[in-house]
Amino acid sequence: MAAAGRCGGWVVALTNESDAIVFDDIEIDVAGHRLVVGGKDVALEPKTFAVLALLASNPGKTLTHDDILDAVWGHRHVTQNVLHRAIALLRQALGNHSPPRQYIHTVHGVGYRFDAQVLLRSSPLSLEVSRATASSDVSIVAAPARQIVEADRPIASSPRRYRVAIAIAACALVALATVFIVRTRTAAPPTSPTLVVLPLQVIGDDRNEAAFAAGLSEELTTQLARVNGLRLISGISPTIARKDGFDPSQLAGKLHTTHALEGSLREAGDKLRISLRLIETPSGRTLWAQDYDRTAGDVFDVQQEIAQAVAGALALPIGLARARVPAPDPQVFREYLQLRHVFLASNDMTAFAQAERDLNALAARAPDFAPVHALLALNLASDFEGEGKEHAALREARKALAIDPDDSYAHDALGQVAAHNRDWATVKKEYDTALALNPADPVAHNIDGMFLSRLGYGEQALTQFEIAYASDPLGYWVTYNMGTHLDVLGRHAEAKTYLDLLPGREAKPSVMTEGARWRNAIWWKDFVAARSFAAQMPESDGLRKAYVAVTDALIDPDAWPQAEAAIGESESALGARPDRLRLYEPRSDAADILATFEPGDQQPGGNLIWAPGYAAVRRDPAFQDFLRQMKFIDFWNVNGWPPQCKPAGNGARCD
Repeated sequence: MAAAGRCGGWVVALTNESDAIVFDDIEIDVAGHRLVVGGKDVALEPKTFAVLALLASNPGKTLTHDDILDAVWGHRHVTQNVLHRAIALLRQALGNHSPPRQYIHTVHGVGYRFDAQVLLRSSPLSLEVSRATASSDVSIVAAPARQIVEADRPIASSPRRYRVAIAIAACALVALATVFIVRTRTAAPPTSPTLVVLPLQVIGDDRNEAAFAAGLSEELTTQLARVNGLRLISGISPTIARKDGFDPSQLAGKLHTTHALEGSLREAGDKLRISLRLIETPSGRTLWAQDYDRTAGDVFDVQQEIAQAVAGALALPIGLARARVPAPDPQVFREYLQLRHVFLASNDMTAFAQAERDLNALAARAPDFAPVHALLALNLASDFEGEGKEHAALREARKALAIDPDDSYAHDALGQVAAHNRDWATVKKEYDTALALNPADPVAHNIDGMFLSRLGYGEQALTQFEIAYASDPLGYWVTYNMGTHLDVLGRHAEAKTYLDLLPGREAKPSVMTEGARWRNAIWWKDFVAARSFAAQMPESDGLRKAYVAVTDALIDPDAWPQAEAAIGESESALGARPDRLRLYEPRSDAADILATFEPGDQQPGGNLIWAPGYAAVRRDPAFQDFLRQMKFIDFWNVNGWPPQCKPAGNGARCD
């Protein structure tokens, strides 16, 4: 028996056989609502799975944002950011391949395209599609079964399948709903849990323990990342959610969670009590609650116990434990958690400077605790303490890895040191290792995204930024990178949606935020908005004056002499370094401008060289010298060329 229903003028019949969509080592069981990657089940949220089924049913076809939103969400009260998050989760779920494959491609300003050689295989249920006449009024009826295509036949070779594929996928939710009505033995579709661990609330008079409580929560997030099938919200978002008092409904709506772990920390001398509660969001229903009474010396070990309890409450298996490192001195562990929280979450530069000094002192006192040395190495390699710290960063990273070979921050630090030396092969190896060790860390994805975008791999970089943003949707840096990178890709309308969020994610206007919004407005040729953003900048080293003057010159070319003078004043205040505002001059010096793109991986805007508005610089002969000096071409020859560049003699032509 089969059931048929009408959806958008097409009749969908559900029979006792179905098509599973297969490509490479990946299988999408549409009827069973399962994604299998490399032989392992990968849990997906129902809407995200529906997006995957829709795209994979239409290989090679570009579906617009509205196509997907209409088919999956009904386009009711849903923004494109929800779709962007689903795409980021899908790219992460489909995993990495060697050579690298990206199945879901962004079509700028339009939507998404799924690219793979797709086959169909039989599974317990199939879809039968036929065109309904305009006057037909079809209801749920019995219908004979008929296969659309033969098993294992490529979709691309079946014209009829291609013609009706969009209709199948657009009705995927209706079809799946009917499956569960007709076949009562089919289990409800699994939901991929998304958990936020909120910073523990400190109980008592000692408010100085807040950083320790927040750090302990962040460390617990890292432990829970090993739970198979569980996604984590991390970065700064949990701290903001706690600070702003998000209720369960806000956690679900703003952080896209299904669950939250909240609790409190009370200390009395050497004794501490950690009280935890696992709740559903948005309902607020308590699933599990537990008190942990321990001594301060037990706090390092109690995390594993908590992670196992949370995994059990969610009916998820916890992955294999990493090789255990020796438990540190409780005071060392406390100080490490406090300092890491400052580096991850603080925007207070005074507190940041003090944390740098304290971290150096702690590393000297804790020679055998790998995380301290790895955090110090990452800080040194990132140039946060000033340039010229590569040797110290390398020493600290190697010290950490000698104790714990699986410390992700140490691998990130090695990658950043290699980036200073333009050893891009080592950069890639170390960043890939760091991501594999800590896939829930938005910092690691941000770092990898900046590396990829700097070398011109725009779409691969966007994938990393999307994953970081999905993990930390309230974070400043993930939002900044999403907005600025979309601008680099020429997707200025989408970029604006992220850049407009930045003022609400910092305490006061900054050159970083207003400069990014200014560039976006310039690319739109919205000079009124650009001048407003320039005027909101802090008066720092003459930058506000320079940005205002350049805006005026772009409106009235006769004002360029005044703008060039303002840029020169700003350069003098900054140490005679060429300012990238000179990119907008009628006759800019490409060699001087390109010199600003030579510093390390972590310099904001290092990918701007690939922006459409800077094409004139890429056409200048100096750009060829830049590519060779940066060793980009050597890396491209081994790892594949970015789509905008092609070999040209011993150089490259980059459109």
